[in-house]
Amino acid sequence: MITKSILTTLTEQKIAAEHPTMSSESLKWLMQKIAGLRNPGRLSIPITKEKERWTRPADRQKFLMGGMYYFVYDPKTKNDLPYYDRFPLVIPLKRQSDGFIGLNIHYLPLRYRVIFLKKLLSFALYNDEDEIKRVRVTYPMLDASSRLKEFRPCLKKYLYSHIKSRILAVEPEEWDVATYLPVHQFKKAQPKEVWKDSLEEIRNN
Repeated sequence: MITKSILTTLTEQKIAAEHPTMSSESLKWLMQKIAGLRNPGRLSIPITKEKERWTRPADRQKFLMGGMYYFVYDPKTKNDLPYYDRFPLVIPLKRQSDGFIGLNIHYLPLRYRVIFLKKLLSFALYNDEDEIKRVRVTYPMLDASSRLKEFRPCLKKYLYSHIKSRILAVEPEEWDVATYLPVHQFKKAQPKEVWKDSLEEIRNN
């Protein structure tokens, strides 16, 4: 029997509580749930759970551009970086031979994450059941839009060879929950420092 991950449990509870959208009531409910998580700064989503949702780094074609993924990452240039996120939440935008360009939502403060996600969902693609499959966005689209400037501090390159875990696909109905989970793992700086820099970059653009 497969043990449910925190993502699955929170999503089911969220639906059961009849908060299908990110209203102020659901935000309050969700943050109460997050506050109750144990050790929120650590990897709260166990990579041994729900194995059918995990992909090996070598299975790069299973990355869906415009999907959402968690993985453990060890940057090649970490010694030169002012800080980095060890456990990113990424929306891939473009494949490259050695990795991909993507948006790590963790680089935004919590309030800005949900605002940015709502904007991205205006570019959502749907399946035959009218369910979201992914978002169809590219760097040129983001760069050309003044209303999507939150993307700038989130834009990162990830090398397949430096992904240090399996890769968890986040289902679209879980995106808003995942966006608010406090599982970022910033190294070499405190989250407040990272988010301050991110907001300055957004304002300067």
